[in-house]
Amino acid sequence: MPIEGRVRQRGLVDRRIVFADSERAASHVFPFVDRRWRVPFVVVNFSEGRPMVLDAPFRPDRFRFRTALRVRDLRRIESVPLQDFDELVHFDPWWVFRPVSGVDRAWVEAVFATNIAAPFRHGGRRYEVRDLAFSPELDRLEEITAKRALFRTFTFHPDEIELLALRATTRRDSGLQSGYTAKAL
Repeated sequence: MPIEGRVRQRGLVDRRIVFADSERAASHVFPFVDRRWRVPFVVVNFSEGRPMVLDAPFRPDRFRFRTALRVRDLRRIESVPLQDFDELVHFDPWWVFRPVSGVDRAWVEAVFATNIAAPFRHGGRRYEVRDLAFSPELDRLEEITAKRALFRTFTFHPDEIELLALRATTRRDSGLQSGYTAKAL
């Protein structure tokens, strides 16, 4: 999972999280990222139950994560104000929130809007996000790996691309669907 001291989004599947009071199986962990490439919280999709928000940084431990928080410190995704999602992105190539139940539909739609799994344009070329690389503590995004053409990959770092321009809602609202041009910084 950690490659060069980083944690990749595609590696945040089927992991165990060790809390201060117990250990739980998580089918997916989704860090939400702000425009400064910082992670204010992660959404944990447990094998059973609804997705929950975890505010603390993690510490990787082989194929598990550790946190000083207790399970009772988790909070419902509805505890995040809807307008906060306007300034966040996440990467969910599996579209896990599509079949989620037990969550108010407004929050499901807000989470959909933050997903950067759709193609985007940058510098006149079409790209598709392939993976995100986070710091080992999952407190910041360090790079975006994107694919262009069949096998050509590129990496984007902070100050090279405007993160919020990759949001699907930005493309949909502009009427460009999959042709929005991400701004270079």
